[in-house]
Amino acid sequence: MSNTTIARPRASRTRIRPSVVVSVIVLTVGAFGMLAPFLFMIVTALKSAQHAYDLPPNWIPQEFRWENFAAAVNGPLPLLRNMFNSFLIAALTTLGMLITAPMAGYAFAHLRFPGRNSLFVLLLASLMVPVQVTVIPLFLIMRNLHLIDTPWSLILPGITGALGVFMMRQFFLVIPKELFEAATVDGANAWTTYRLVALPLVRNGLSALGIVTFLASWNAYFAPSVFLNSQDSATLPLALVLMRGPFSTGQLNVMMAATALAVIPALVAYLFAQRWIIAGLTSSAVKG
Repeated sequence: MSNTTIARPRASRTRIRPSVVVSVIVLTVGAFGMLAPFLFMIVTALKSAQHAYDLPPNWIPQEFRWENFAAAVNGPLPLLRNMFNSFLIAALTTLGMLITAPMAGYAFAHLRFPGRNSLFVLLLASLMVPVQVTVIPLFLIMRNLHLIDTPWSLILPGITGALGVFMMRQFFLVIPKELFEAATVDGANAWTTYRLVALPLVRNGLSALGIVTFLASWNAYFAPSVFLNSQDSATLPLALVLMRGPFSTGQLNVMMAATALAVIPALVAYLFAQRWIIAGLTSSAVKG
């Protein structure tokens, strides 16, 4: 019998490239820089008033003061009502945007009508106009309608927008034209094609538009500060500013507890819808 030698494969050693190490270090430092403000907010919300201004800051509280959250809710400002105001305005604004923006985006993408390109150029040009330019005429309109200091002064101007229309137009352009032609051959009109063919195919886009609109409305400060002038009608960002008091004399730990209560719902909504946001924002870049 001849001796046969079986060659065993050598264990391959994984080489870590220096560029990968540098990338991980840079990303880790960047991630800590982004998370540090949130950690500071949570830690300060759990500190006592005398340790809230410690320098350098202590990242581990000596004692956890959970009553700061109760003090923020039961303080002189109706924080829960302000949170409800923000949720109501953000929810109705998002609902209006999800109704109007897809219809306009579909019209600009697949319908033929006189002046379509010129109107779309004007729509894009309106994105370059800051809100501070239009706030005075908008305020006069809301005053004449007796809507100042009501949620409708923020809901009605926000139920549609050029950015939402532009986003939905891009999503509809990805859909192959053959689907619309087949629907037309089957006898479907424009509304039926939009409702039964186009709209179900842009669900990721609707999810992305909805969460972006909701977060923008939830975090808005400038417009509520102009149209709302009472504590009961104020939104949550306004309430947080009012909580600071004159010359920022409010308690920092209670303010941070209220800020955490304001951030947590938006953070949970973003984490829950992150998959649909990424899918929606990337699907328009892939030609179907």
